[in-house]
Amino acid sequence: MDQIIEKLSEIEIAASRILDSAANQKKNLDAQQEQRIAAYDREIESATAKKVSELQSALSSRLETELQKLRSDKEHNSASLESYYDKNHDALSTEIYEKIIRK
Repeated sequence: MDQIIEKLSEIEIAASRILDSAANQKKNLDAQQEQRIAAYDREIESATAKKVSELQSALSSRLETELQKLRSDKEHNSASLESYYDKNHDALSTEIYEKIIRK
């Protein structure tokens, strides 16, 4: 009977060691997984920041191009209006004068 109890005790000790080993392995695997997740998060964050930077740069370039076009159009329109005014100043002032007098 003592041999059976001793054998059961040995089995219990072995089982306890196996459980401890499994717990340690689980802890190590959890730590490795956390490291992989952290590395993946850093990689994704870096890629996202790079893409955002590229998009901001492209948008800034596009905005500057559109602003330059608007400035050019404004200058052209302003010059066109100035030219029209210079050519038609007398007719415009006469027309305005006539409208004021008739009212």
